[in-house]
Amino acid sequence: MEHGLNPLDRSPGYPRRHRVTLVLLALGALLLASRLTWLTAIDGPEYRRAAQDNIASARRLQAPRGNIFDHRGQSLARSRKAYTLTYSRYGRSKTEVKATLNRLDALLAQGIADRYDEIIATRPSWTRHDLVENAPQESVTAILERPNDFRGVRIHETFRREYPHGTAFATVLGHVGRIPAERAETYRRPTYLPDATVGRSGLESRWEDRLVGKPGREALQRDARGRLLQQPLVERPALPGDDLVLTLDAAIQKAAYDALLGFHGAAVMIDVETGALRALASAPSYDPAAPWRQEADGQPVSFLNRAFQGRYPPASPFKAITGAAVLKDGHSPAETLYCSGSYTLRGWDRPFRCDGFHGPTALPRALQVSCNSYFYQMAEAIGGERIQREAAAFGLGRASGLDLPGERTGSLGSASPNTGETLNIAIGQGALLVTPLQMARAYCALANGGRLPVPHVVQAIRRADGTVEDKTPTGEERVLLPDSVRRPIVEGLSRVVETGGTAARADFPPEWDVCGKTGTGENGRGGVDAWFACFYPRSAPRYAVVVVVEDAPGHGGDIAAPIVRAIIAAERAQTERAQTEEAALAAAPSLP
Repeated sequence: MEHGLNPLDRSPGYPRRHRVTLVLLALGALLLASRLTWLTAIDGPEYRRAAQDNIASARRLQAPRGNIFDHRGQSLARSRKAYTLTYSRYGRSKTEVKATLNRLDALLAQGIADRYDEIIATRPSWTRHDLVENAPQESVTAILERPNDFRGVRIHETFRREYPHGTAFATVLGHVGRIPAERAETYRRPTYLPDATVGRSGLESRWEDRLVGKPGREALQRDARGRLLQQPLVERPALPGDDLVLTLDAAIQKAAYDALLGFHGAAVMIDVETGALRALASAPSYDPAAPWRQEADGQPVSFLNRAFQGRYPPASPFKAITGAAVLKDGHSPAETLYCSGSYTLRGWDRPFRCDGFHGPTALPRALQVSCNSYFYQMAEAIGGERIQREAAAFGLGRASGLDLPGERTGSLGSASPNTGETLNIAIGQGALLVTPLQMARAYCALANGGRLPVPHVVQAIRRADGTVEDKTPTGEERVLLPDSVRRPIVEGLSRVVETGGTAARADFPPEWDVCGKTGTGENGRGGVDAWFACFYPRSAPRYAVVVVVEDAPGHGGDIAAPIVRAIIAAERAQTERAQTEEAALAAAPSLP
């Protein structure tokens, strides 16, 4: 062997290129071992977390809207848990897709199998298709019990708004629907998603910020096949929206609405002291659960609440306000004016007519028999501006402060009415326009001695944590109404329901002690609107009630007064029922 030579250099089995390869392999193995050691010992925890994240996902938990109750705790609007089914064909053959859709069709019978061609044609294949809204609980249970038969079907838990009393409350409560495109920027994440359901009208819209809940979040762990590895972990629970407690009474509102069915009209019942509204009914109405339908209760739908959005000549119920202006101007309630069946202004060819020949008439009798001639002559004496000021003092011609959107104000006529206009205004005709709610508020003042309460339908907000926020409005307006003015007007209103009065045929029981005024006003469409406005009981007034019926087939005493009678009967039945329950509760033995 020559000095300094490696034996391998002379070996025919180990040429130089092999030696290089062995060295490179050794170096590679060393580098790989080093990297594996680094990944395992140093970066291992981070990669384990990343791997865990690959199978972790989050799911939004929808929050239910707050409920709406009447003042006795009856449910008026509520959110019921519902289920929406969606489907994705990703990773599934056409045969599997068809089989799954057929199984769903057999389960739900909603023509789901007919969508096969649409689903197959849709790209990309992972597109999720909405199949069924409001799926029945039993169908959802069947899908959950046989997941292998329904691969690609996903169940989404949602909430569906329900209105137990339907059309009777629709024009007060409103309805919910998808976010309108023109207001999309108003509804922001994370509270709202683009396809969220929001209040679209009425209280549902006015109190959206309180009724809407706060969505939650839960974490899901799935394997590569999408199966849950463990029960979802709630990271943030969904919080329901606040509840609204209304002043309305479900039974009274329903009675008012039912009595109006077949007519176009409105009814108001209001507490004369607090302004709490027990009824704010309007007909026709609409189905709040399906506001797109064109008919409800056999009539074309209407979204207008005529009680505070309809404007009408107030007709003869306004004569009580004209009477207040007359007495405040210094005239005596005993002063008599002669009614010959009409009254002619000097310089006018056409007489202003009265619906009777009443002879010598003072204020109480003028109200009892609704003598136009008396009020024509008094109006000429005191002037139209004096009557308009009195109407404004009673809250007419301006908003009442109602806590519902869309209240209309009405009109008191021209700034300086001429004599002919004045005579029309005196009997509630001409350019004078009011809402039924405004007239009800005016009759509150006649009942309680001059206080004009703020009408309201929201009594309180009950927060999700159980605390209660009182929403009763504070403050009130007043109209000067001394007893010398109020007493003869109330006397005349009391006679209206008695024998000889224009509401006698409505047959109000004497013990109800009703004080009211009928009205039959020309409406500008060639027809008449029937009115009845009242408060009761006279001895200790509690409620004012006003009803108006558009294009009525008769006079106020024949059409509107019987509707008021039905509303008062419902209120008295509710009151008696509550008193019986309270008495029974008080008599029950207390637990030790």
